[in-house]
Amino acid sequence: MADQDSNRQTDIPDTLQSLLVAFALALAFRGFIIEGFVIPTGSMAPTLMGEHVRFSSPATGYEYAFDGSRSVLVRSVENGRANWRYDPVPIIDPMVSQVRPVVNQSPQSMASEVRTGDRVLVLKFLYEFFDPNRWDVVVFKNPTDPIGPAQNYIKRLVGLGGEQLLLADGDVFVSEPGKPVSEMKIVRMPDYIQNAVWQPVYNSDFVAGGAVSVAKQIGARVPPFDATGFEIDSTRTWNTESGGTLTWNNDQIAIRDFNAYNFLRYSLQSNRGGQPAEFSLGAVIPVSDVRITGALEVENPETFSMSLQLTALEHGFVYSISDGKASLAMFDAEGAKLASTEKDFTPTGNMVVDVRNVDQRMSLRVDGDEIVRMDYDWSPMERLEHAYVDFDIVEYRREPYRMKRKETGLEWTFENSAVSLRSVTVDRDLYYKPGRLQPRQQARANGPVIEGLLFATDPLEPAVLEDDHFLMLGDNSDFSRDSRYLGRPHPLVVKYVEDDSPFVIHRDLLVGKAWCVYFPAPGRISSTGPAVVPDFGRLRFIR
Repeated sequence: MADQDSNRQTDIPDTLQSLLVAFALALAFRGFIIEGFVIPTGSMAPTLMGEHVRFSSPATGYEYAFDGSRSVLVRSVENGRANWRYDPVPIIDPMVSQVRPVVNQSPQSMASEVRTGDRVLVLKFLYEFFDPNRWDVVVFKNPTDPIGPAQNYIKRLVGLGGEQLLLADGDVFVSEPGKPVSEMKIVRMPDYIQNAVWQPVYNSDFVAGGAVSVAKQIGARVPPFDATGFEIDSTRTWNTESGGTLTWNNDQIAIRDFNAYNFLRYSLQSNRGGQPAEFSLGAVIPVSDVRITGALEVENPETFSMSLQLTALEHGFVYSISDGKASLAMFDAEGAKLASTEKDFTPTGNMVVDVRNVDQRMSLRVDGDEIVRMDYDWSPMERLEHAYVDFDIVEYRREPYRMKRKETGLEWTFENSAVSLRSVTVDRDLYYKPGRLQPRQQARANGPVIEGLLFATDPLEPAVLEDDHFLMLGDNSDFSRDSRYLGRPHPLVVKYVEDDSPFVIHRDLLVGKAWCVYFPAPGRISSTGPAVVPDFGRLRFIR
């Protein structure tokens, strides 16, 4: 018995010692190798979620997340008479309408459904040994407020040190410093990142009978195609006996840089004359970088042909399958062919077609394999001239957000076979918007405010990044306080890095690369319970 007591007394210090060693190792691991961060805001939405509400539409079953911060859920609408603190919060279903709410919910119920942000693991000190890569998602110290509550930012690394960079029509152009703008070239994302950042515009899998009745009630229409020669059945499939055409209707759902995550931030127009209230999308603009996909069932592959024409940037981009060929062609505004290419291709009875126009590259894919592609190399100025109606560089530099941009059109034609088409999706690329610097978004304590166009968006004065400078942008361009807006760095940062360059992120401020979402925004056990239930279905690596 005495021996057992002696052994027990000996085990206690050993156990405590082991626990202390494990605790010390865990702290060292956390401090020097990997650390968890909580996403505070929606500046990277929908790639990474800050505080948000997840909504499942009763009309279509479509589920998405929207900004659930208190400042958004509780606000006054434009006419000043209604206040969401007491009145119902209007909620849209983006598969039915981007502007007209399909349901209303009380602000109290919305507040009870707010989830905290995603929790991510960050590989710390990775950049002590390896150079950052363009498109990495990076945690860094906020240069304008390194000791405040928002000292850690997370954004996508877009600009590298030692290059000249310009954001034009939402895309990224680079060159060596000092080169003329006409020699700047577009940079493209690798496929695995591009596939992760597509933002949904429409998905026909979420258009059911309930959506049609709801659309009629709110004065909208689904689906957003004008169909000729097609009929849509109860299984959400378009069918044609010998051929037909689907034409996109921008009046129903626009192909623009709309992000459903932000919809409560748009201005809500008051209800007048008995018409349904709707959100104003005056701030969103047409996007030409898009992807269209669809699953085809073809009765006669030998005779079948299809042609999809994307009208954008004052040009026609045509993707065709016909006569044993898959082909691409680009036409100018007068219909003259400017370029084309083709590859041998034999269609099958069942195939998934994927058509893309992104970063000045056309591509046609079938069942995940790229069949044919063609690049067109426009300079930033050419891109802007094609994107805007009556482009004027003086007006653009004065108020770029007020200039009218050309709409994006879509027409998909099928011939010479019975065809069934389902699971049609339309997605758009990230779009880095132009604009002007706002003094209120700069910390006056850091020095005089800087005025003019947002950083890296002036076509006559591209940004030049020094060797240890990086440009960081958010995936949610409309509501991301990123490098375009930052202004001058804090005096402590200037002293620490010995560099007072505004807008950029110095290498010494990099914390690490965001690696994975290890604990997605948790749900609640009950409407009043704590948010503790992890959403394991959204565990993912960060692209």
